[in-house]
Amino acid sequence: MQQRQLRPDADLRPQRDALLTAWRDPDFRRLWAGQGVSYLGSQVSVVALPLTAAAVLHAGPLHMGVLAALSRAPYLLLGLVVGVWVDRLPRRPALVAVNLALAVVLAVVPAAALLGWLGLPQLYAVTFVAGSFAVFLDVAHLAYVPTLVPAHRRTGAQSLIEVTQSTGQLGGPALAGWLVQVLTAPVAVAVDALSHLVAAGSVLAIRHRAPRPAGPAPGLLTAVRAGLRVVFGEPVLRAVTLATATLVFWASGSSALLVLHLLRERDLAPWLLGVTLGAAAVGGLFGAVVAAPLGRRLGSGPTMAYALLVGGLGAGLTPLAEWAPGWTAFALVLTSQVVTGFGQQVHHVHQVPIRYALTPDHLHGRVNATIRTVVWGSAPVGALLAGWLAQHWGTTPVLALGAVGMATAAAWVVGSPARRVRHDADLRPAGR
Repeated sequence: MQQRQLRPDADLRPQRDALLTAWRDPDFRRLWAGQGVSYLGSQVSVVALPLTAAAVLHAGPLHMGVLAALSRAPYLLLGLVVGVWVDRLPRRPALVAVNLALAVVLAVVPAAALLGWLGLPQLYAVTFVAGSFAVFLDVAHLAYVPTLVPAHRRTGAQSLIEVTQSTGQLGGPALAGWLVQVLTAPVAVAVDALSHLVAAGSVLAIRHRAPRPAGPAPGLLTAVRAGLRVVFGEPVLRAVTLATATLVFWASGSSALLVLHLLRERDLAPWLLGVTLGAAAVGGLFGAVVAAPLGRRLGSGPTMAYALLVGGLGAGLTPLAEWAPGWTAFALVLTSQVVTGFGQQVHHVHQVPIRYALTPDHLHGRVNATIRTVVWGSAPVGALLAGWLAQHWGTTPVLALGAVGMATAAAWVVGSPARRVRHDADLRPAGR
């Protein structure tokens, strides 16, 4: 694999030009707008659903772990099959249909709450069903971008998507905290349902029609094996995938407990809790902006390794706040969220283009689904383990353990050829 050394003093003009080129594509703007609105709504539910469980339905640590596990379990159960479907179906109509389905499913929470029917079993069911549709939406979006956007525009397109998601992470939790304060947590979920209706309309307006795959479709097992072969047969992609899975395993456990920890241990009001969780997006937004320059100076592989270490160290500040007084503790938690968000976003900005670069065009659905299955399939296990441990140890020690675990994800990159990758443009799929 030939690698090109990039100049450390490379300026921002290539990144700016790539962003502008991607932005000028009206179909990409429609996809970007729909994804951005639905992502903002999803960030509202990220806060509102756990708050519904903790504040309205009086859930304990194990209940919170189960809820977080159910949101990610569909990746483990359905991810590989969804990848095959995405590669066989026209992606635009599929995205419209799934957004509409998510709107209907999420509307069950505020409707049940208003009627007095909402309990933990209903919340679990909605979380699992919505998570199942979210798997399809996630994989289809990832597979649609390289189909809709030419290769020379993908870096700019991905940068725009990352900045938008960071903005959603910044505004979503704060918006959720305010909505919960004014409308109650279950009713706040209606905002997420509405966002998917808007996203469906935006995708429906896309004019580009991707061609259907030519030739007879392979059998299900054959199709699944093709995706597995790319992900685990390519050393760089395998290492990046396992690093991300390790990060998500530990981060999901910490996320499952964080709302409960801040609500009961730190005694934060819902609006202040939303602001605190939104602070991660401040770091994420900064990470999305500086990730490309950092990659040009250090190389994509080293940048990912450093980012994972920094994110883990940042997560460790939250349990440290247990021994800090008053506003110092709150400042530590805010800083923890910012630093963790920064590290995770820098890693993400570099790992997604590496995936695009190493995947043959006809396999984007299956490769993305395989990676999502491995990565997000680890999330329910991490969440359940964290909930069980917190039931016995309390939330603070488990959050500390999670921070150490997040930092260890860097070992996959450091111990593999991924550490030598300078830029994703230097990578090619096998056989090309």
